[in-house]
Amino acid sequence: MFLSVSLFSYYPEIKRLHKSDLHYSQLQYEIDEYYKRYQSGKQSIPLNFYEYTFRETDTIFSISSILNLTYDSIVSLNGIENPDSLEKGDIILIPNSPGVYINQEPESGFEEIVALRSTDGENIKINTSRGIVSYTYVSGSHLSREERSFFLKTLFRKPLEIVFRTSEYGYRMHPIGGYRHFHTGIDYRASVGTPVYCSRDGVISDIGVLGNYGKYIIIRHDGGYETIYSHLERFNVKVNDRVHSGQKIAESGNTGISTGPHLHFEIRKNGIPLNPGDFFPGEY
Repeated sequence: MFLSVSLFSYYPEIKRLHKSDLHYSQLQYEIDEYYKRYQSGKQSIPLNFYEYTFRETDTIFSISSILNLTYDSIVSLNGIENPDSLEKGDIILIPNSPGVYINQEPESGFEEIVALRSTDGENIKINTSRGIVSYTYVSGSHLSREERSFFLKTLFRKPLEIVFRTSEYGYRMHPIGGYRHFHTGIDYRASVGTPVYCSRDGVISDIGVLGNYGKYIIIRHDGGYETIYSHLERFNVKVNDRVHSGQKIAESGNTGISTGPHLHFEIRKNGIPLNPGDFFPGEY
């Protein structure tokens, strides 16, 4: 949701992260005041936002360190996918109050992950380049281990040593039926017998054969996550086995309804399919 035009009419603009910038100094004062009140149990300061144009030498971590503001606050407010998402010239919003900002109409994969948390907070509306966006603000909160791992792209590893996508996550024309349907995972090119690796530590919850999927494995992970591997040729594990990230669990094949040898891979959280590509930047 990076802002493409200045919102200076709505938010003060910080031009430099230095005490010589009056808006920077005001933001620092407000953040310090927030912490003082939070620690003493007093009523929090009113929410306020500032805009800042990302520079070539900036990182999310350097900005949060300079401001003494958790990066959780900045990335959740702006829906930043990963530490490398921002480029020179992108305009971001910076809050004066740390916490987690949950977009009630998530657009990015990271926002979708954060929106899955069930928590109470303050309902607020923020003016962005997309218009007025509704958020739930959880004061003083931090990203969970899973949310942080998603942002840092350390939550899952790729299921193959060498990956080349042949079909993306999302709506597509069914390659055999010819009708439009939602593809709940990513297909990777893999010849029969290619080693398939566990994407994250977990427990084998199901192994079997199913029409569309052919031979498949489902692994249950912490945090309500599951990974699914299908069109397999051979299993190297059994139900209830505890497996580790990078462990060989199967060999790819051409079973089930398939146009040729490949691996179909899914990531789900609480039964809801997520885009595996969001976890693997720079995969091609």
